[in-house]
Amino acid sequence: MAYDKHIDKTEEELRKLREVYNQDDVDRFIDGMEAGRITSEAQVIEFTNKIRQNDGLTRLEYSRLERLKVGFIEAYATNYNKRYSTTHMLMNRMRSGISRGLKMLEDFCEKKPRRGHSKKNRKVVENSKMGKGAYRPSMYGLEYYKESVKTLYAEVDNYTNDLTKCIDLCLYMIDQVKAVKEDPERADKIYTQCHKDTIMNHRSVIKRFISINADMENDILKKMEEWERQKKSMKELKAKLYHTMDENEWIDLCVSEEVMLARKQDVTNEERALWGDNKQQVMRVRVVIEHLDELFPEGKKSISGEFLARLLHWCNILPKCGLHYWYSYFYKNYMIHGMLTPRGEQAIKMAKGKIAKLDSDIDKEQQQDFNNKLESIVKKYTEEPLEGTAIEKKAVNF
Repeated sequence: MAYDKHIDKTEEELRKLREVYNQDDVDRFIDGMEAGRITSEAQVIEFTNKIRQNDGLTRLEYSRLERLKVGFIEAYATNYNKRYSTTHMLMNRMRSGISRGLKMLEDFCEKKPRRGHSKKNRKVVENSKMGKGAYRPSMYGLEYYKESVKTLYAEVDNYTNDLTKCIDLCLYMIDQVKAVKEDPERADKIYTQCHKDTIMNHRSVIKRFISINADMENDILKKMEEWERQKKSMKELKAKLYHTMDENEWIDLCVSEEVMLARKQDVTNEERALWGDNKQQVMRVRVVIEHLDELFPEGKKSISGEFLARLLHWCNILPKCGLHYWYSYFYKNYMIHGMLTPRGEQAIKMAKGKIAKLDSDIDKEQQQDFNNKLESIVKKYTEEPLEGTAIEKKAVNF
């Protein structure tokens, strides 16, 4: 009598199978042999050889899953996620083991058909004596059975243990993927490392795109930029995107992102008007503006005129440029990343007037303390000094 051996490729079904294979119940085994009519010595030996062969294949499958595990969690992009969930993909990887395991459960099912009991109602897991089906406890255990039956039980026990190991390994990877998706910090670290590795492997492509000024369009990059404009956490977005892109999409994202960042390294006309050809100072100002909120305590809502006046002094713009041009540049660029409200030009002028009335030594001391805070931001987000100069982090680090 045939039983329905189909199971859905879901985490719930996988955990149910693990529970079944982990039972290790002698009474179920003995009642299953009788139900499956495995009674003669020849049948026992034949079934033992079959289980032993299946167990060898399951161990081979486990070794393949072990190889898959290496780097699986550390990879930000995979080639399975467009068609399958993590669970579905892993159950596909051990589909022959699952299939053989279900066939073994069927061998321990009742062979006599029952009236009105259609195949769709005969789920093998629910009906097998070695599964969740009802069974009769044995009075004597294996003590009064032949050695061949004891050998068969040992092989079945080894086989179910190896099936359980395979399922445990799958569940470990499933749980780890879910853990990364729920941990933005961990997802950000994986993203950063994979991004770095991908860029290093595609340096020549990026250089070529930069040199020919190629148009770079990437939907995911646009989504990330929009997410950033809305002041949402980029780490949370990286956690959401973890294991959702295939490798081609990931490479395209990394290349596009690096090419666009490399272009931003160029000094704009507005910046050239403020700082001339002093590209190093431009990069320093960019870094400070991008990370300016780190200097303010939580709960702060606005940036005072005095702070902006000190910042203007540190920026060291060209003498021909006035407050209006600097403030226009600052406001436009700060609002891309910043969460506070900068005071207006009039507040800066009033603050400059108050600062001018200070004793020169006090003014110098206050400005130096202020400059030190900004320099700490610059140092935090720049590379180590190279040949005596501080070089801002490049978009393409070749």
